[in-house]
Amino acid sequence: MILKTDQLLRFSQFCKENELFFSSDRLSDLIIFLKKNELDNQDTEINFLYHLLPTNKLEKERLKDLINEFFGYSISAGQEEFLHLDGYKLDTMTDGQINMDFKNISDDLLNNFGDIDFSRPVSNVYWLNQIKKSQNYIDEIAFFDIEFNSALDSIVNNQNKETYVEMLDLALLERIQELRNQFKEAYVPSDLSKKEDLQEKDFLFTDSDERNKLLKETRQLGLILANKFIRYSNSSSKGKLNFRKTIRKSLQSGGSLYKTVFKPQIRKKPRLILLCDISGSMALYSLFGLTLLFGVVQRFRSVKAFVFIDGLTEITKDLQRLKVNNIKSILNSWNDYVKVDGHSDYQKSFDDLLASKSVFNSNSNSLLVIGDARNNYRSIDKNTIYRLSKSFKDIYWMNPERSQYWNTGDSRFMEFQNICEHYSEVRNFMQLKKFIMKINFKKVIK
Repeated sequence: MILKTDQLLRFSQFCKENELFFSSDRLSDLIIFLKKNELDNQDTEINFLYHLLPTNKLEKERLKDLINEFFGYSISAGQEEFLHLDGYKLDTMTDGQINMDFKNISDDLLNNFGDIDFSRPVSNVYWLNQIKKSQNYIDEIAFFDIEFNSALDSIVNNQNKETYVEMLDLALLERIQELRNQFKEAYVPSDLSKKEDLQEKDFLFTDSDERNKLLKETRQLGLILANKFIRYSNSSSKGKLNFRKTIRKSLQSGGSLYKTVFKPQIRKKPRLILLCDISGSMALYSLFGLTLLFGVVQRFRSVKAFVFIDGLTEITKDLQRLKVNNIKSILNSWNDYVKVDGHSDYQKSFDDLLASKSVFNSNSNSLLVIGDARNNYRSIDKNTIYRLSKSFKDIYWMNPERSQYWNTGDSRFMEFQNICEHYSEVRNFMQLKKFIMKINFKKVIK
């Protein structure tokens, strides 16, 4: 060992005086390690000291300055970032160092992952997490998952793994962004007016000012939808015309239909059930969906509003108490609505809905769903689809994903299309407005 034991003890005391403390056991392990390995020169030993003593990045950064001050040796950026350990597989090493060609590695991982739909309204981190679950990614970092006899070797291994994964993930994110930019469709303003241009602009590509304008108009659409259902429910509450009794009554006035007779009122008015998917794949569209729900709830009390990710949560009372500027607080409390793992589960969410007794007073209720039907490759039970079709008079569905990507990958939208009264792509305000205007509850009264 080139560094002397008393020199290391003095350095440890120097670190302590500068508020960086290392335990005696840790220092003892380092001394044993240096004596055992008989390294070539003092600079190499100092590099090992730099890598072995700290337990986290903050300690490592502080130690770098103290080494420079005490030994007069400067640890350069990235120097010996990965230390050679004999336990690593040889095919991961290049000249004694771990293969760090992260660009090629990230390309291989992306190519082997399969098709990625970059038009989906999800973040780059979403795709990174999907890739990290793949077997190819797990295999790529598997060479770190070994046990060493030396505690110091294990420390180095863990540090190397953390750094390797961090740098690989960064390379993957950069590559995902590059690919996404290639697939991104540029928004080219037409000769329409500014207001009309904005109404046709994808919600995902709006800036803050544009978004605030559209959210105000979206709330107004919620009020319009509520008024539509109020008229429908008031009409339904009268009951159907009793034709025979009306004709009989008219005989008393010479055949004039002066008085009409209706069948007895239905005991409970129909209810509008609103569901909004707030999972990661819904991105910004959830905010517009919640704003629409807010407009309906503020105007119409015979309504139930829910959000779902991997399970259902009612937010009717929350929306009634909120002010319009605070709707985003629901998305800020995203973790409060996670039931299991935070990944979309339409099966579980609709099972929760069907099990909710407060929702089902009669089969005259209407259901409006806002979601992309991306189910993370989970299946949808046919019995659940059948029960949904029988439990609601009408089902309406707004899907913010481009229609050409429906029923691809993990999309299960085909399971729901046949039971919907009306469904459509809704990713901008113009599409949203057309969808709401097309809903006419009176047309489907039987």
